[in-house]
Amino acid sequence: MFHNPLLFEKIQDIVYGVAINLWWVFALLALLFFWLTLKLFRSKVQSEAKFERQNRLLKDFAKLSKTQDMENFILEYVQSLGAEGAALYLRRGDIFIMQARAPQTISWDTRLYPKDIAQQEKKGIYDVFYLLSPQEEVVLVIYTKKSVDLEEYDGFLEMMLALYAQSLSLAKGRHMAKVSDASKSLLSNVMKLQYGTETFLKFIVSLLFKAEGATGVILKNREKPGKQVVFKSPQKGKYSKVFYIRNTPYILELYTRVPLPKEKIAELGAFLDLAGSYFENIKANSKMVLNYINFLRLSNRALELQSRYFANHSEKVRIVSVEIAKNLFLDEKVIDTIALGAELHDIGMVGKIEQFLDSDKIKDKDLDLIRYHPVIGSVIVEPIDKVYPIAPIIRYHHERYDGSGYPYGLSGDEIPLEAQIVALAEYYVGVTSPRAYRKAKSHEEAIQDIQNQKDKLVAASVIDAFLESHEKTAKKLELLDIK
Repeated sequence: MFHNPLLFEKIQDIVYGVAINLWWVFALLALLFFWLTLKLFRSKVQSEAKFERQNRLLKDFAKLSKTQDMENFILEYVQSLGAEGAALYLRRGDIFIMQARAPQTISWDTRLYPKDIAQQEKKGIYDVFYLLSPQEEVVLVIYTKKSVDLEEYDGFLEMMLALYAQSLSLAKGRHMAKVSDASKSLLSNVMKLQYGTETFLKFIVSLLFKAEGATGVILKNREKPGKQVVFKSPQKGKYSKVFYIRNTPYILELYTRVPLPKEKIAELGAFLDLAGSYFENIKANSKMVLNYINFLRLSNRALELQSRYFANHSEKVRIVSVEIAKNLFLDEKVIDTIALGAELHDIGMVGKIEQFLDSDKIKDKDLDLIRYHPVIGSVIVEPIDKVYPIAPIIRYHHERYDGSGYPYGLSGDEIPLEAQIVALAEYYVGVTSPRAYRKAKSHEEAIQDIQNQKDKLVAASVIDAFLESHEKTAKKLELLDIK
């Protein structure tokens, strides 16, 4: 390659001199290369380990069936990243309501508006981060004091929020299935949960069956040739009487051990004709709906007047419910529905149940009957539920957030927000009112009690909304008592 030996020898001397004098440079380069290789290897191993850990966490997360467990999982994971605390908010119309938070020592907002949701902001000593689920149904709010690289975990957290939102949707489906199954168990001999005239008439017939001491009853629909019987109690008696319910295609066959007196037959016929007249045209006549609501209100007031302890009970529950709903900034139409549902929440306290209102000792079998009243009440209002959707409020107002309520034993988000609001309102009114078996609590004692009921009685956000204006609410109730 080199034709000049002297030049070649000169170059060799230069290279050799550089190698002798700058050996440490080559050694440093070798060490640097080794360090970079090791760092890349460690980074790859850490990334794979992180991916494997997140994959394992997602699998564990997906196995959770209860929304409360999923909420705890998310909050604990965020705190494990170095955050001081986190909270989950669920969309309710145009706002987000707090569903869960940890720890409780941080002063959390009970609700968020879309305009309040920023990518990052400063609140006192905390840096606050907001993360929306892909469908914008859930907001995760994270509070940190120290620098935490949350962007690195955004994708993983979004996947968890998406799974959480999906579980809420599935929970609604499971909730409806659970209600259906429980309804068959609770009232299999009274009615099937459905909407319209037949439901009400089946309820009326079941009450007549019990009230008149009948041994059998059959309700038929003449317009259903293939399936005329819509309600039937299998036992039959020696005597029978057929009633044609006026203005409807329904026929009632009532079986008894002894003949019914003429005056009783006339009384039952008039009652059935009235029921038929109301509900045959109820969908087409809004005035009929209002008349029926007024009828229910009058019935409810008459029921309360019979008791020493329940005067103005429904009106008080309505006042408290409306205050809570306003503090949650719910839509006016929703607030109106809650108000009516609160006013009629105990309309199912009919028949035998009435006699237990002032009792200081209730037998177990009678207690079981009392626990049916939310279902009975919801059926009474079902014919107007398309206009005033208050049936779910009445049906679920004795359910509890921790699953300890009745009649279905629902928990968490399975209980509609409107029903939770009325449940808390009735609880407050109940504990601050005297009963045959106990004295009333003071307002201060009731507030202390309710503060300890977060996520037990109802969701913490509902209790927080109540506590925002509890003094104003108490004054309104005092004025009602004075009147």
